Amino acid sequence: MNKIASSLLSFLFSLSGLMAQEGRMVLKSDFLNTKTEVQIFHLGDKNEIESIVYFTDGEKLMRAGFSESLMALFKKGKIPKTYLVFVSSVNLDSGIDKRNDYFFCNPAYLNFFEQELIPQVEKAIGQSFTAESRSLLGISFGGLNAAWFSAKSQLFAKYALLSPITYPCEKLIQDITFSKNKSLKIYLSTGKNDAENYVVPLQNIYNTKQYRIQFEKTQGGHDFENWLGQLESVFNFLMDQK
Repeated sequence: MNKIASSLLSFLFSLSGLMAQEGRMVLKSDFLNTKTEVQIFHLGDKNEIESIVYFTDGEKLMRAGFSESLMALFKKGKIPKTYLVFVSSVNLDSGIDKRNDYFFCNPAYLNFFEQELIPQVEKAIGQSFTAESRSLLGISFGGLNAAWFSAKSQLFAKYALLSPITYPCEKLIQDITFSKNKSLKIYLSTGKNDAENYVVPLQNIYNTKQYRIQFEKTQGGHDFENWLGQLESVFNFLMDQK
């Protein structure tokens, strides 16, 4: 295992016990040979939080309003308390978005998550989570990444794949087929004229493995309006203890 080299540019704790930004971290990854920004939030009293959700495409999702929407849903009592971890795919040194390198069934990105990102984030939070309390959410190509992690990683037991586009990774279905992971919970969705051609094979293979699946077909498109509208359903499914 490579030892992580990380620097905390800031880690500012909020006085609010309900919903607040926990802090901003910059991780220097040996596996990716780059610096990655991570933004951490908490919803609810930190002493009572028992789950954590990681997001790929973190910078894009935050710009699209994911953190604000989730805070608003929590304030209205519509989603459970949890930690939120937004992981950027932008190389901080060059400003280049590396999502097409990271998300296409890339072992280096898996190693980054498992051996660098998760240990450092949860050490900073001061709480270690089990796979059953840890979720990964991805949209579009990020959904492909989450689907591949569902085959390869043992650190997540819950996934949300929103409009996953899977064609860049031909081995995905084979990897899921031969995965030894059991008892996963997976939220899978597509919109109208969206990712329909890609979700059917995923739904079928997940069903053969007897994972707990929630499939949603929306009238939305391949856009943030559609994905933001699913967050309440996503989080209540992921946090449901049944």
